[in-house]
Amino acid sequence: MTTTPNLTLSYIASSQAQKEVTHNAALNDLDFLVKSSVIDYTLATPPASPNTGDAYIIAASPTGAWAGFANCVAGYYGGWSIKTPVAGWAVWSRNGNHLLYYTGSAWALLDTPKIDATTTWNPGAITNGAGVTSSAITVTGAAWGDMVVVAAPYDLQGVMATAYVNATNSAVIRANNATGATVTLASGVWRVRIIKV
Repeated sequence: MTTTPNLTLSYIASSQAQKEVTHNAALNDLDFLVKSSVIDYTLATPPASPNTGDAYIIAASPTGAWAGFANCVAGYYGGWSIKTPVAGWAVWSRNGNHLLYYTGSAWALLDTPKIDATTTWNPGAITNGAGVTSSAITVTGAAWGDMVVVAAPYDLQGVMATAYVNATNSAVIRANNATGATVTLASGVWRVRIIKV
């Protein structure tokens, strides 16, 4: 019996008996593949009492009904329907709220590439209309054009904090005071995140 090229759904053959069996199996496959949501991507053993419609990405070294199907997507409809993914498939996993994609050989988290760093910085007293800049923070991989987000370890009392890449593999934090009064900020551990775009 021939199948569709991407989801391997069985075609109904000419003069086939019990066409509804093939058709209903294809509808079940579409039900768990098209919604692109699985319960978990870390299980290697099928759950003992799955509900109809439950779907999983099968982890490494699978056992039981999943044996030999690592990285495949399994949906339960009175029995397990198992599909081999194709590079580019994307699936939401409710375990950990992760969006995963299939690389052609493994499932990987679909995530915005980012680099995090911390620095201990004491901005001190900042008069109204003035600003202070931190020392350079080493952030290996930072480059011109990257977005930078900064997080202060305390209430900034109205002071605006920004950060930017100041050189390759480096970023700085800038605190500007437009509150109308002098603000003193204590020493603390600041965080910067470089977002690769």
